[in-house]
Amino acid sequence: MDVEHGDVWEELRPLCARVMSVPPEAVVPQARLVADLGADSLDITELEAASEELFGVSLRGTDKSGVSTVGDVADLIVSLRARPAHTPAAR
Repeated sequence: MDVEHGDVWEELRPLCARVMSVPPEAVVPQARLVADLGADSLDITELEAASEELFGVSLRGTDKSGVSTVGDVADLIVSLRARPAHTPAAR
């Protein structure tokens, strides 16, 4: 795990635990949001909003179809943070 992933993980883990009402030790990178942590659509929406605020990225308009685990969420946040602040919209 590189420094960026480590930083994101340290903040994402307690956030996921709080939003999904699970113990922090249950939040591991391979934990599936729905199947393992019991997230419902409201939890996912709350996690998205809180992640946007905490990490300063916008998850709106991103392809989240491959995001099913906590590790996937961390990867998405890291990739969004690595993008330049003003990328032109794809046409």
